[in-house]
Amino acid sequence: MKRVLLFAFCLCIPSLALATPYISPEEAQKIQEADHHAVFAPGSFTAMASYDPLTRFGMCADFITTLQVSDTTSGSYGGMREGEHLLGIIQTDNTSESIWIWSHYFALTGSDIYHDNIDAAWHYCMNYPAYNEEGESDLITGYYRVYNCAWALRAEMEYQQVYGDTQYSGYADSCASYLCHNPLMLHFPTGFYRKVNGLVMGWAVGNLYEYGEFVDNATYRAKAIDMADSLKAWVEQNPNKLHWDQWAMNGGSVMWGLVHSYFKEYPAELETWVETYAPYLDTEIDSSDYQNAWRAWAALGQSTASEVLGSSLYAAYFKHLADTLVANDGDSDGGIPVKDADPDNYDQSWVTNYLGLMCMDRLLVTAGIGDVASEQDLNVRIIKNPSRGLPRISFTLNEPSPVRFAFYDIRGRRLVGSDLGWLGAGEQQIDLSDFISKYRIAPGMYFYELHSGRRLAKGKVVVLMFAR
Repeated sequence: MKRVLLFAFCLCIPSLALATPYISPEEAQKIQEADHHAVFAPGSFTAMASYDPLTRFGMCADFITTLQVSDTTSGSYGGMREGEHLLGIIQTDNTSESIWIWSHYFALTGSDIYHDNIDAAWHYCMNYPAYNEEGESDLITGYYRVYNCAWALRAEMEYQQVYGDTQYSGYADSCASYLCHNPLMLHFPTGFYRKVNGLVMGWAVGNLYEYGEFVDNATYRAKAIDMADSLKAWVEQNPNKLHWDQWAMNGGSVMWGLVHSYFKEYPAELETWVETYAPYLDTEIDSSDYQNAWRAWAALGQSTASEVLGSSLYAAYFKHLADTLVANDGDSDGGIPVKDADPDNYDQSWVTNYLGLMCMDRLLVTAGIGDVASEQDLNVRIIKNPSRGLPRISFTLNEPSPVRFAFYDIRGRRLVGSDLGWLGAGEQQIDLSDFISKYRIAPGMYFYELHSGRRLAKGKVVVLMFAR
């Protein structure tokens, strides 16, 4: 049965392709190269009011529905408009990003309210596939198609994992194949392409490798490692490239991409490499036409460094950048403009999607699981988290001890409270399905508490949608 789209308004715009926006080879030659690198010291900014990351993520998801083309007779039906003041710019990258946001909202909350929006967005992507975007396939100037294909993989992985629907897997394979056969040239371009190609390839190699893992395709993984090896050498020639900012991209994409590709294959080198090169990442963006986009990518790089090194310094850099993006929502409608100087009615869909994926979701899911408040570490691990269904919680006792366990939903309601009795020393596991089989557990985020004597461990568990 065909779903009916419900939106606050219905506006027919002809299919004018250009997003983020694409810069042609001719225009690129006119762009002046400049660094916008500023150093932020934690504590040097005025703290903003606190906010709930899940609420802000939901605001992002809700705002972008207002920019989706809902007229089923339009050639651009389902596509995502660029911004509140750019209604005639509609393109696939914005739309792929939105599929990820709406799908992930379901994963986090269990609410499927955006399913019609997702269906419409896929309709647009099938009509305007990522590998047919502007810029052709030239290995020096073809950055925009590569960028789009990377977003297509991100969208498909999230959608398929959450909904268990494989109908778009062929499209994703086409995008992965495009990335394999069209790696951007890194070492010889000049001008605009000297910067943008490496920044785009960071996003490409990370997504290609993870897609290869997702579909168990050794060719995709091997090609991603091959390209990532070249990208790693590109960075090491001049580490300042990690704070290069060009077009909509920033060096944070390279840090994330290498950690999620090359260093998955060679983990022994990971911590030393990140410790050496993370100091070159942007910590603040002082100006430019893509100011908030660059902040989002920088935040992605900083949070990646924080996760690898367990560093509170990089976590502070990340939180500052995320806070600054949230502060740009001057009219509290969930949308974010591309730069500080823009008025509140200049919010843009893609920057809003960046905030959701690169900042709010990482505050929710990647903040330290097992927030231990004790003299002795319970060494808590979540097995298969996020998980399709219910994950297991693993923890270690240094000596036999009585253990109590509690499990809460997002509203703080306790779903499970159990006295596990005395448990022996060593590794222990809690299989949540043993405790919650009598409950109908919806997809979403949950919280647990483990008590062992005077020791307390808290953390998050994300339960994804069961396959249909």
